Amino acid sequence: MPADPGRPAEAGPDAGPRLLVARALTPAAFAPFGEVLQADGGAAGAGRAINAGSAWRHELPPPDVAGEGGAPCLAIFRTAGPAHRAPWALSVLERHRLGSQTFVPLGGARCLAVVAPGLPSGGPDAAGLQAFLVEPGQGVVLRRGTWHHPLLTDGPAEVLVLERRGPAPDCEAVPLDGHWRVAAPPGDPPRPRA
Repeated sequence: MPADPGRPAEAGPDAGPRLLVARALTPAAFAPFGEVLQADGGAAGAGRAINAGSAWRHELPPPDVAGEGGAPCLAIFRTAGPAHRAPWALSVLERHRLGSQTFVPLGGARCLAVVAPGLPSGGPDAAGLQAFLVEPGQGVVLRRGTWHHPLLTDGPAEVLVLERRGPAPDCEAVPLDGHWRVAAPPGDPPRPRA
């Protein structure tokens, strides 16, 4: 049964204030939700020399965006304001059933991938929320249908986004129940303010 977009995400018996601590993004930890893009150790594989040896090419998985007549849409999202600095407030989870989404922070920026497993009912399991810090040189591909918070960055940033564009709408959102925040990892230096 699909999630009711007006019903809050289920947080389990303890729906009070919750604090998540963002953690390092690794391919193994992120595997239930999608793929990590990085030249070493991610979905890109070992790579091969090109351009007479002056560059190294790392093949990435093709985007999964063709559902119901979809096509790739490449965009840059620019963020600013208090929502984009730690601690980050969480308010809603969304998913895209017809295509994957890829996020790659640009120019030394960092972003967060806040993800949750799905429940048998179809809605997100907020009790399973996890937050990953996407560092410069990394990106993430959110698998089709993965529950996630909309884009959050660590300070003002530009993020390259590859997603589906098509005639059928493809964003299902549910509000998060309770007060959820994500803290930066311990010892993480403060980033520029928006």
